[in-house]
Amino acid sequence: MERYKFNIGNKMIGQGCPCLIQSMGDRKTTEIDYLVSETNTLASIGLDMMRFSILDEDDTRAIKEIKKRTTVPIIADIHFDYRFALMCIKAGVDKIRINPGNIGGEAKLRAVIQACKEKHIPMRIGVNSGSLNKYRGKTASKADDILLALDETLSIFKEEHFEEVVLSLKSSNPDDLKEIYEKAYSKYPYPLHLGLTESGFATLGTIKSALGVYPLLKEGIGDTIRISLADDRVEEIRACKTLLKLAKRRTDIPDMIVCPTCGRTLIDLKPISREILSHLDHVFKNVTVAVMGCPVNGIGEAKDADFGIAGSGTKDVYLLFTKGQPLGLFEKEEALQKLYQMIEEF
Repeated sequence: MERYKFNIGNKMIGQGCPCLIQSMGDRKTTEIDYLVSETNTLASIGLDMMRFSILDEDDTRAIKEIKKRTTVPIIADIHFDYRFALMCIKAGVDKIRINPGNIGGEAKLRAVIQACKEKHIPMRIGVNSGSLNKYRGKTASKADDILLALDETLSIFKEEHFEEVVLSLKSSNPDDLKEIYEKAYSKYPYPLHLGLTESGFATLGTIKSALGVYPLLKEGIGDTIRISLADDRVEEIRACKTLLKLAKRRTDIPDMIVCPTCGRTLIDLKPISREILSHLDHVFKNVTVAVMGCPVNGIGEAKDADFGIAGSGTKDVYLLFTKGQPLGLFEKEEALQKLYQMIEEF
């Protein structure tokens, strides 16, 4: 099946395009300065699109200002009042996200579709396990209930001849998520937004999301992704990048190997590991970097890493290596400088 492809602001989504990384502002949209800073910080480490909730008219004005001061596509997330969607379209957002089940009825949904169509602004529509209402239990499975609800909604979009649609069919259960998206992928040509709802804090939330999202990514399913975490948004971007890297869906993401430490470790590994991780956040290359506690692991277990740094057994003296071959011993600052230079030249 040939899949739809279109622009969302300065990004392309759909057939043959990279899977895009998304996050969402974690404060009210009227907190403009904070959200501009957050968005630009995330963009510098790999964010492709940023979404903001719209609760009132003040938010519709704020999102216009946020768009002026950021570089990634901006998405307006609207529930209940279709007028806010129309205001955000006039404000120049790059994408509208609505739940057709709570936007106020078919006539109001059509009004939003027509406004998006006129401005060539794509729309993400969300149908999930928490918004099935009259469709719950109508078929043999929750996945088929969701697709039944989606069919009715998409019939309106087809009548309006509007194809710039991204589908979101999220669940809080990884097994349900996989079934829903596999069926949707085989049935519809629209790009799919992947994500697990209500996943949790960083570690547990990432594990839950990985169980649901990673198998889909490996199958080639998913055009945009968010790992929703009740944590620093930087962790969302890191989690997305890791999954896309492991699933071989993106080739511009580095990999970092870190030793868990043991009695052979004679250095404080965590601070230098975090420092290198922060540096790699801004690297967009298919490079593997290892940070190891001692030469045993550095030369042995991490021999496949493109570059690495390991404790030497002497305080503040580090061994640099490449593909398991030692490059010499250096004090910390010189070792980091040389490591970063090798990564830059890779």
